[in-house]
Amino acid sequence: MLPVKRSPMSFGMLSCLYFAAVLLPWALSYVEGLAVRGVYEELVQLLSIVGLSMMLFQFFLTARVDAVARHAGVDNTMRLHTRMGEFLGYLILLHPFLIVAPRFFVAPSFALSDTWDLFTRPETSTGMYAWCLMLVWVLMAVFKERTGLSYESWRYTHSAGFVAIIILATHHAVTVGRHGRYNAWFDTLWIALCVLAVGMVLYVYFVRPRKVARQPFRVVDCAKGSESDWYLTIEKEGNFPFDFDAGQFTWISTSPSVFARNEHPFSIATTRKSLPKVSYVIRELGDYTRQLGKLVPGQRVWVDGPHGVFTQNARNARGVVLIAGGAGIGPIMGILRELCDQKDERPIRLIYGNRTIEQMSFLTEIESIQSQLDMESILVLEKPPEEFSGHTGYINRDVLEKIASHPDAGTWDFYICGPPIMVKAVESALLSLSVPRDRILYEQLGF
Repeated sequence: MLPVKRSPMSFGMLSCLYFAAVLLPWALSYVEGLAVRGVYEELVQLLSIVGLSMMLFQFFLTARVDAVARHAGVDNTMRLHTRMGEFLGYLILLHPFLIVAPRFFVAPSFALSDTWDLFTRPETSTGMYAWCLMLVWVLMAVFKERTGLSYESWRYTHSAGFVAIIILATHHAVTVGRHGRYNAWFDTLWIALCVLAVGMVLYVYFVRPRKVARQPFRVVDCAKGSESDWYLTIEKEGNFPFDFDAGQFTWISTSPSVFARNEHPFSIATTRKSLPKVSYVIRELGDYTRQLGKLVPGQRVWVDGPHGVFTQNARNARGVVLIAGGAGIGPIMGILRELCDQKDERPIRLIYGNRTIEQMSFLTEIESIQSQLDMESILVLEKPPEEFSGHTGYINRDVLEKIASHPDAGTWDFYICGPPIMVKAVESALLSLSVPRDRILYEQLGF
Protein backbone atom coordinates (compact mmCIF):
# COMPACT_ATOMS: atom_id res chain seq x y z
CA MET A 1 0.00 0.00 0.00
CA LEU A 2 1.09 3.58 -0.60
CA PRO A 3 1.79 5.64 2.52
CA VAL A 4 -1.30 7.37 3.83
CA LYS A 5 -1.10 11.10 3.13
CA ARG A 6 -4.38 12.04 4.77
CA SER A 7 -7.47 10.45 6.21
CA PRO A 8 -10.48 11.51 4.13
CA MET A 9 -13.62 12.39 6.03
CA SER A 10 -16.46 9.93 5.57
CA PHE A 11 -19.73 11.05 4.04
CA GLY A 12 -21.43 10.27 7.35
CA MET A 13 -19.07 12.52 9.31
CA LEU A 14 -19.48 15.31 6.77
CA SER A 15 -23.26 14.98 7.06
CA CYS A 16 -23.07 15.24 10.85
CA LEU A 17 -20.96 18.40 10.67
CA TYR A 18 -23.34 19.86 8.10
CA PHE A 19 -26.40 19.26 10.27
CA ALA A 20 -24.60 20.68 13.31
CA ALA A 21 -23.85 23.83 11.30
CA VAL A 22 -27.39 24.31 9.94
CA LEU A 23 -28.93 23.68 13.37
CA LEU A 24 -26.66 26.18 15.13
CA PRO A 25 -28.74 29.31 14.28
CA TRP A 26 -31.88 27.54 15.56
CA ALA A 27 -30.08 26.64 18.81
CA LEU A 28 -28.85 30.22 19.16
CA SER A 29 -32.41 31.52 18.76
CA TYR A 30 -33.18 30.12 22.22
CA VAL A 31 -30.32 32.11 23.76
CA GLU A 32 -32.38 35.26 23.20
CA GLY A 33 -34.79 34.36 25.97
CA LEU A 34 -37.98 34.90 23.99
CA ALA A 35 -41.11 33.20 25.26
CA VAL A 36 -41.58 29.63 24.06
CA ARG A 37 -44.85 29.34 22.14
CA GLY A 38 -46.96 26.33 21.24
CA VAL A 39 -45.55 23.13 19.78
CA TYR A 40 -46.69 23.93 16.25
CA GLU A 41 -45.28 27.46 16.34
CA GLU A 42 -41.94 26.15 17.59
CA LEU A 43 -41.90 23.51 14.83
CA VAL A 44 -42.52 26.16 12.16
CA GLN A 45 -39.78 28.27 13.70
CA LEU A 46 -37.39 25.31 13.56
CA LEU A 47 -38.17 24.57 9.92
CA SER A 48 -37.97 28.24 8.91
CA ILE A 49 -34.59 28.86 10.53
CA VAL A 50 -33.14 25.55 9.38
CA GLY A 51 -34.45 26.14 5.84
CA LEU A 52 -32.66 29.47 5.52
CA SER A 53 -29.56 28.04 7.18
CA MET A 54 -29.49 25.10 4.75
CA MET A 55 -29.90 27.46 1.82
CA LEU A 56 -26.89 29.49 2.98
CA PHE A 57 -24.68 26.47 3.63
CA GLN A 58 -25.43 25.04 0.18
CA PHE A 59 -23.02 27.67 -1.14
CA PHE A 60 -20.22 26.47 1.13
CA LEU A 61 -20.58 22.88 -0.15
CA THR A 62 -19.78 23.88 -3.74
CA ALA A 63 -16.97 26.38 -3.18
CA ARG A 64 -14.00 23.96 -3.57
CA VAL A 65 -12.09 25.69 -0.80
CA ASP A 66 -8.90 23.64 -0.52
CA ALA A 67 -8.88 23.59 3.28
CA VAL A 68 -12.30 21.87 3.20
CA ALA A 69 -11.79 19.78 0.06
CA ARG A 70 -8.62 18.18 1.43
CA HIS A 71 -10.55 16.67 4.34
CA ALA A 72 -14.08 16.20 3.04
CA GLY A 73 -13.54 15.59 -0.66
CA VAL A 74 -15.35 17.56 -3.35
CA ASP A 75 -17.20 14.42 -4.42
CA ASN A 76 -18.61 14.11 -0.89
CA THR A 77 -19.56 17.79 -0.62
CA MET A 78 -21.25 17.75 -4.04
CA ARG A 79 -23.11 14.58 -3.12
CA LEU A 80 -24.34 16.21 0.09
CA HIS A 81 -25.20 19.41 -1.82
CA THR A 82 -27.40 17.44 -4.22
CA ARG A 83 -29.16 15.43 -1.53
CA MET A 84 -29.82 18.41 0.71
CA GLY A 85 -30.94 20.48 -2.28
CA GLU A 86 -33.80 18.05 -2.91
CA PHE A 87 -34.91 18.19 0.73
CA LEU A 88 -34.50 21.96 0.82
CA GLY A 89 -36.79 22.33 -2.20
CA TYR A 90 -39.62 20.57 -0.37
CA LEU A 91 -38.97 22.55 2.80
CA ILE A 92 -39.12 25.92 1.06
CA LEU A 93 -42.20 24.91 -0.93
CA LEU A 94 -44.07 24.16 2.31
CA HIS A 95 -42.87 27.23 4.20
CA PRO A 96 -45.73 29.72 3.48
CA PHE A 97 -48.38 27.02 3.76
CA LEU A 98 -47.08 25.91 7.17
CA ILE A 99 -47.48 29.50 8.37
CA VAL A 100 -51.11 29.82 7.27
CA ALA A 101 -52.22 26.22 7.94
CA PRO A 102 -53.55 26.90 11.50
CA ARG A 103 -55.90 29.59 10.17
CA PHE A 104 -57.86 26.95 8.28
CA PHE A 105 -58.72 25.42 11.67
CA VAL A 106 -58.97 28.51 13.87
CA ALA A 107 -60.76 30.87 11.47
CA PRO A 108 -61.57 28.97 8.25
CA SER A 109 -63.76 31.75 6.87
CA PHE A 110 -60.75 34.10 6.79
CA ALA A 111 -58.13 31.50 5.82
CA LEU A 112 -58.12 32.06 2.07
CA SER A 113 -58.02 35.85 2.34
CA ASP A 114 -55.24 35.62 4.94
CA THR A 115 -53.30 33.32 2.61
CA TRP A 116 -53.69 35.78 -0.25
CA ASP A 117 -52.53 38.61 2.02
CA LEU A 118 -49.44 36.60 2.96
CA PHE A 119 -48.49 36.30 -0.70
CA THR A 120 -49.24 39.95 -1.59
CA ARG A 121 -48.34 42.07 1.45
CA PRO A 122 -45.42 44.45 0.76
CA GLU A 123 -43.59 43.41 3.94
CA THR A 124 -43.46 39.77 2.77
CA SER A 125 -42.75 40.53 -0.89
CA THR A 126 -39.05 39.66 -0.85
CA GLY A 127 -39.89 36.34 0.73
CA MET A 128 -42.45 35.61 -1.97
CA TYR A 129 -39.99 36.61 -4.71
CA ALA A 130 -37.41 34.27 -3.19
CA TRP A 131 -40.02 31.51 -2.88
CA CYS A 132 -41.10 31.78 -6.53
CA LEU A 133 -37.53 31.92 -7.81
CA MET A 134 -36.61 28.96 -5.61
CA LEU A 135 -39.36 26.83 -7.14
CA VAL A 136 -38.22 27.65 -10.67
CA TRP A 137 -34.53 27.08 -9.98
CA VAL A 138 -35.07 23.82 -8.09
CA LEU A 139 -37.13 22.51 -10.99
CA MET A 140 -34.36 23.59 -13.37
CA ALA A 141 -31.84 21.68 -11.26
CA VAL A 142 -33.99 18.55 -11.11
CA PHE A 143 -34.79 18.61 -14.83
CA LYS A 144 -31.59 20.22 -16.09
CA GLU A 145 -31.14 17.59 -18.80
CA ARG A 146 -34.56 18.46 -20.22
CA THR A 147 -34.16 22.24 -20.22
CA GLY A 148 -32.08 22.26 -23.38
CA LEU A 149 -29.48 24.47 -21.70
CA SER A 150 -25.82 23.67 -22.18
CA TYR A 151 -23.90 22.71 -19.05
CA GLU A 152 -22.17 26.11 -19.05
CA SER A 153 -25.42 28.08 -19.43
CA TRP A 154 -27.14 26.03 -16.75
CA ARG A 155 -24.25 26.57 -14.37
CA TYR A 156 -24.22 30.34 -14.84
CA THR A 157 -27.99 30.62 -14.36
CA HIS A 158 -27.89 28.24 -11.40
CA SER A 159 -25.30 30.36 -9.59
CA ALA A 160 -26.82 33.75 -10.46
CA GLY A 161 -30.34 32.60 -9.60
CA PHE A 162 -29.44 31.26 -6.19
CA VAL A 163 -27.42 34.37 -5.35
CA ALA A 164 -30.57 36.40 -5.99
CA ILE A 165 -32.66 33.93 -3.97
CA ILE A 166 -30.39 33.99 -0.94
CA ILE A 167 -30.21 37.81 -0.89
CA LEU A 168 -34.01 38.06 -1.09
CA ALA A 169 -34.49 35.32 1.52
CA THR A 170 -32.05 36.98 3.92
CA HIS A 171 -33.81 40.33 3.52
CA HIS A 172 -37.11 38.58 4.24
CA ALA A 173 -35.67 36.97 7.38
CA VAL A 174 -34.28 40.18 8.84
CA THR A 175 -37.40 42.26 8.10
CA VAL A 176 -40.09 39.76 9.09
CA GLY A 177 -38.27 37.36 11.40
CA ARG A 178 -39.30 37.43 15.03
CA HIS A 179 -35.87 37.09 16.64
CA GLY A 180 -34.11 39.99 14.96
CA ARG A 181 -36.76 42.41 16.20
CA TYR A 182 -35.58 41.92 19.76
CA ASN A 183 -31.90 41.15 19.27
CA ALA A 184 -30.02 42.79 16.40
CA TRP A 185 -27.21 40.25 16.62
CA PHE A 186 -29.52 37.55 15.23
CA ASP A 187 -30.11 39.59 12.08
CA THR A 188 -26.38 40.29 11.93
CA LEU A 189 -25.78 36.53 11.94
CA TRP A 190 -28.03 36.06 8.88
CA ILE A 191 -26.44 39.00 7.05
CA ALA A 192 -22.92 37.71 7.80
CA LEU A 193 -23.77 34.22 6.53
CA CYS A 194 -25.34 35.73 3.41
CA VAL A 195 -22.23 37.80 2.72
CA LEU A 196 -20.05 34.70 3.16
CA ALA A 197 -22.31 32.65 0.89
CA VAL A 198 -22.16 35.24 -1.89
CA GLY A 199 -18.43 35.50 -1.25
CA MET A 200 -18.11 31.76 -1.99
CA VAL A 201 -19.62 32.32 -5.43
CA LEU A 202 -17.24 35.22 -6.10
CA TYR A 203 -14.36 33.01 -4.95
CA VAL A 204 -15.30 30.25 -7.41
CA TYR A 205 -15.73 32.61 -10.35
CA PHE A 206 -13.01 35.21 -9.77
CA VAL A 207 -10.45 34.09 -7.18
CA ARG A 208 -9.95 30.36 -7.71
CA PRO A 209 -9.30 30.74 -11.47
CA ARG A 210 -6.19 32.77 -10.61
CA LYS A 211 -4.82 29.75 -8.77
CA VAL A 212 -5.72 27.45 -11.66
CA ALA A 213 -3.92 29.81 -14.06
CA ARG A 214 -0.66 29.06 -12.23
CA GLN A 215 -0.75 25.39 -13.28
CA PRO A 216 -1.42 25.24 -17.05
CA PHE A 217 -1.40 21.96 -18.97
CA ARG A 218 -1.18 21.23 -22.68
CA VAL A 219 -2.82 18.54 -24.77
CA VAL A 220 -0.55 15.65 -25.72
CA ASP A 221 -3.15 13.51 -27.48
CA CYS A 222 -6.91 13.07 -27.76
CA ALA A 223 -8.18 10.11 -29.74
CA LYS A 224 -11.01 7.61 -29.79
CA GLY A 225 -10.09 4.64 -27.60
CA SER A 226 -13.33 2.75 -28.12
CA GLU A 227 -16.60 3.18 -29.97
CA SER A 228 -17.90 5.62 -27.33
CA ASP A 229 -14.87 6.85 -25.39
CA TRP A 230 -12.15 9.42 -25.88
CA TYR A 231 -8.68 8.93 -24.39
CA LEU A 232 -7.31 12.34 -23.44
CA THR A 233 -3.70 12.82 -22.31
CA ILE A 234 -2.41 16.16 -21.06
CA GLU A 235 0.97 17.25 -19.71
CA LYS A 236 2.17 19.86 -17.24
CA GLU A 237 3.35 23.03 -18.93
CA GLY A 238 5.94 24.26 -16.48
CA ASN A 239 7.62 23.19 -13.27
CA PHE A 240 4.87 23.56 -10.70
CA PRO A 241 3.83 21.09 -7.98
CA PHE A 242 1.03 18.74 -9.01
CA ASP A 243 0.28 15.37 -7.48
CA PHE A 244 -2.76 13.12 -7.27
CA ASP A 245 -3.98 9.79 -5.99
CA ALA A 246 -5.27 7.11 -8.33
CA GLY A 247 -9.06 7.43 -8.51
CA GLN A 248 -9.22 11.21 -8.13
CA PHE A 249 -10.69 13.62 -10.68
CA THR A 250 -10.11 17.13 -11.96
CA TRP A 251 -12.15 19.82 -13.65
CA ILE A 252 -10.81 20.56 -17.14
CA SER A 253 -11.45 23.72 -19.13
CA THR A 254 -10.43 24.03 -22.77
CA SER A 255 -11.34 27.72 -23.02
CA PRO A 256 -8.69 30.29 -23.97
CA SER A 257 -9.43 32.20 -20.75
CA VAL A 258 -9.17 30.58 -17.34
CA PHE A 259 -12.14 32.72 -16.24
CA ALA A 260 -14.51 31.16 -18.79
CA ARG A 261 -16.49 28.67 -16.70
CA ASN A 262 -16.95 25.85 -19.19
CA GLU A 263 -15.02 23.36 -17.09
CA HIS A 264 -16.14 19.74 -16.77
CA PRO A 265 -15.20 17.05 -14.21
CA PHE A 266 -13.30 14.03 -15.52
CA SER A 267 -11.73 11.16 -13.58
CA ILE A 268 -8.03 10.38 -13.91
CA ALA A 269 -7.25 6.97 -15.42
CA THR A 270 -3.52 6.83 -14.62
CA THR A 271 -1.28 6.77 -11.55
CA ARG A 272 1.26 9.29 -10.34
CA LYS A 273 3.94 7.28 -12.20
CA SER A 274 2.58 8.84 -15.40
CA LEU A 275 3.46 12.38 -14.28
CA PRO A 276 4.05 14.92 -15.75
CA LYS A 277 1.38 13.38 -18.01
CA VAL A 278 -2.20 12.69 -16.88
CA SER A 279 -4.76 10.65 -18.83
CA TYR A 280 -8.55 10.39 -18.81
CA VAL A 281 -11.26 8.16 -20.26
CA ILE A 282 -14.18 10.36 -21.35
CA ARG A 283 -17.44 8.96 -22.67
CA GLU A 284 -19.03 10.86 -25.54
CA LEU A 285 -22.41 11.83 -24.07
CA GLY A 286 -23.13 15.52 -24.67
CA ASP A 287 -22.30 18.56 -26.76
CA TYR A 288 -19.00 19.19 -24.97
CA THR A 289 -17.64 15.64 -25.14
CA ARG A 290 -18.57 15.36 -28.82
CA GLN A 291 -16.19 18.27 -29.48
CA LEU A 292 -13.15 16.63 -27.87
CA GLY A 293 -11.89 15.51 -31.26
CA LYS A 294 -11.21 19.17 -32.06
CA LEU A 295 -8.48 19.36 -29.41
CA VAL A 296 -5.02 19.59 -30.96
CA PRO A 297 -1.62 18.65 -29.48
CA GLY A 298 -0.03 21.61 -27.78
CA GLN A 299 -3.33 23.33 -27.00
CA ARG A 300 -3.41 24.81 -23.50
CA VAL A 301 -6.01 23.53 -21.04
CA TRP A 302 -6.79 24.52 -17.47
CA VAL A 303 -6.92 21.95 -14.68
CA ASP A 304 -8.62 22.48 -11.30
CA GLY A 305 -7.72 19.72 -8.92
CA PRO A 306 -7.10 17.01 -8.09
CA HIS A 307 -10.21 16.36 -6.04
CA GLY A 308 -12.01 13.41 -4.51
CA VAL A 309 -11.68 10.64 -1.93
CA PHE A 310 -12.32 7.70 -4.30
CA THR A 311 -8.82 6.43 -3.49
CA GLN A 312 -6.88 3.84 -1.50
CA ASN A 313 -5.79 6.44 1.04
CA ALA A 314 -6.39 5.54 4.69
CA ARG A 315 -7.99 2.21 3.74
CA ASN A 316 -7.17 -1.06 5.52
CA ALA A 317 -9.03 -3.57 3.36
CA ARG A 318 -7.89 -7.18 3.06
CA GLY A 319 -9.19 -7.34 -0.50
CA VAL A 320 -10.30 -4.97 -3.24
CA VAL A 321 -13.34 -5.20 -5.53
CA LEU A 322 -13.44 -2.79 -8.47
CA ILE A 323 -16.80 -2.33 -10.22
CA ALA A 324 -16.94 -0.22 -13.39
CA GLY A 325 -19.82 0.70 -15.65
CA GLY A 326 -19.08 2.33 -19.01
CA ALA A 327 -16.60 5.20 -18.74
CA GLY A 328 -16.35 4.40 -15.02
CA ILE A 329 -13.47 2.18 -16.10
CA GLY A 330 -11.29 5.34 -16.08
CA PRO A 331 -10.71 5.82 -12.34
CA ILE A 332 -11.06 2.07 -11.80
CA MET A 333 -8.13 1.51 -14.16
CA GLY A 334 -6.19 4.14 -12.23
CA ILE A 335 -6.67 2.18 -9.01
CA LEU A 336 -5.99 -1.15 -10.74
CA ARG A 337 -2.76 0.19 -12.24
CA GLU A 338 -1.73 1.46 -8.82
CA LEU A 339 -2.34 -1.99 -7.33
CA CYS A 340 -0.20 -3.46 -10.10
CA ASP A 341 2.58 -0.92 -9.50
CA GLN A 342 2.54 -1.87 -5.82
CA LYS A 343 2.61 -5.60 -6.66
CA ASP A 344 -0.32 -5.90 -4.26
CA GLU A 345 -0.76 -9.42 -2.87
CA ARG A 346 -4.38 -9.09 -1.71
CA PRO A 347 -7.27 -10.71 -3.61
CA ILE A 348 -8.54 -8.33 -6.29
CA ARG A 349 -11.80 -8.68 -8.21
CA LEU A 350 -12.82 -6.61 -11.23
CA ILE A 351 -16.37 -6.37 -12.59
CA TYR A 352 -16.59 -4.37 -15.79
CA GLY A 353 -19.89 -3.76 -17.57
CA ASN A 354 -20.85 -2.10 -20.84
CA ARG A 355 -23.47 -2.29 -23.56
CA THR A 356 -21.37 -3.80 -26.35
CA ILE A 357 -17.92 -5.33 -26.73
CA GLU A 358 -16.96 -2.40 -29.00
CA GLN A 359 -17.39 -0.04 -26.03
CA MET A 360 -15.03 -2.03 -23.80
CA SER A 361 -11.63 -0.47 -23.11
CA PHE A 362 -8.29 -1.79 -21.81
CA LEU A 363 -9.19 -5.48 -22.21
CA THR A 364 -5.64 -6.44 -23.20
CA GLU A 365 -4.14 -4.49 -20.31
CA ILE A 366 -6.62 -6.00 -17.88
CA GLU A 367 -5.55 -9.49 -18.98
CA SER A 368 -1.91 -8.53 -18.49
CA ILE A 369 -2.52 -7.13 -14.98
CA GLN A 370 -4.59 -10.18 -14.09
CA SER A 371 -1.61 -12.41 -14.80
CA GLN A 372 0.51 -10.41 -12.34
CA LEU A 373 -1.89 -10.23 -9.39
CA ASP A 374 -4.23 -12.45 -7.39
CA MET A 375 -7.01 -11.15 -9.58
CA GLU A 376 -10.20 -12.36 -11.22
CA SER A 377 -12.30 -10.36 -13.66
CA ILE A 378 -15.92 -10.61 -14.76
CA LEU A 379 -17.06 -8.92 -17.95
CA VAL A 380 -20.73 -7.97 -18.26
CA LEU A 381 -22.36 -7.01 -21.55
CA GLU A 382 -25.92 -5.94 -22.24
CA LYS A 383 -25.62 -6.95 -25.91
CA PRO A 384 -22.85 -9.55 -26.13
CA PRO A 385 -21.48 -11.17 -29.30
CA GLU A 386 -22.14 -14.86 -29.86
CA GLU A 387 -18.73 -16.03 -28.62
CA PHE A 388 -18.91 -13.99 -25.38
CA SER A 389 -18.23 -16.07 -22.24
CA GLY A 390 -18.96 -13.44 -19.58
CA HIS A 391 -22.24 -12.39 -17.96
CA THR A 392 -25.11 -11.18 -20.14
CA GLY A 393 -27.26 -8.29 -18.91
CA TYR A 394 -26.37 -5.82 -16.18
CA ILE A 395 -24.15 -5.74 -13.09
CA ASN A 396 -26.86 -7.09 -10.81
CA ARG A 397 -27.22 -8.98 -7.57
CA ASP A 398 -26.44 -12.33 -9.21
CA VAL A 399 -23.07 -11.07 -10.44
CA LEU A 400 -22.19 -9.43 -7.14
CA GLU A 401 -23.28 -12.38 -5.00
CA LYS A 402 -20.44 -14.53 -6.32
CA ILE A 403 -17.97 -12.07 -4.81
CA ALA A 404 -19.91 -10.85 -1.76
CA SER A 405 -20.38 -14.46 -0.60
CA HIS A 406 -16.62 -14.84 -0.05
CA PRO A 407 -16.00 -15.46 3.68
CA ASP A 408 -13.69 -12.43 3.93
CA ALA A 409 -15.83 -10.06 1.84
CA GLY A 410 -16.81 -8.06 4.92
CA THR A 411 -13.20 -6.88 5.17
CA TRP A 412 -12.84 -5.97 1.49
CA ASP A 413 -13.31 -2.53 -0.07
CA PHE A 414 -15.83 -2.21 -2.91
CA TYR A 415 -15.16 0.62 -5.38
CA ILE A 416 -18.04 1.51 -7.73
CA CYS A 417 -17.84 3.98 -10.61
CA GLY A 418 -20.31 4.55 -13.43
CA PRO A 419 -23.55 6.35 -14.32
CA PRO A 420 -25.65 7.41 -11.30
CA ILE A 421 -28.40 4.84 -11.91
CA MET A 422 -25.84 2.02 -12.09
CA VAL A 423 -23.99 3.19 -8.98
CA LYS A 424 -27.19 3.34 -6.92
CA ALA A 425 -28.33 -0.10 -8.10
CA VAL A 426 -24.97 -1.71 -7.32
CA GLU A 427 -24.76 -0.04 -3.91
CA SER A 428 -28.26 -1.26 -3.00
CA ALA A 429 -27.40 -4.79 -4.14
CA LEU A 430 -24.20 -4.84 -2.08
CA LEU A 431 -26.03 -3.62 1.02
CA SER A 432 -28.65 -6.35 0.53
CA LEU A 433 -25.78 -8.86 0.42
CA SER A 434 -24.62 -7.63 3.88
CA VAL A 435 -21.57 -5.74 2.65
CA PRO A 436 -20.85 -3.11 5.35
CA ARG A 437 -21.74 0.40 4.21
CA ASP A 438 -18.36 1.77 5.26
CA ARG A 439 -16.72 -0.70 2.86
CA ILE A 440 -18.50 0.77 -0.17
CA LEU A 441 -16.87 3.70 -1.97
CA TYR A 442 -18.38 5.14 -5.11
CA GLU A 443 -18.04 7.89 -7.65
CA GLN A 444 -20.87 8.87 -9.98
CA LEU A 445 -20.06 10.10 -13.47
CA GLY A 446 -21.66 13.51 -13.18
CA PHE A 447 -22.90 15.83 -10.44
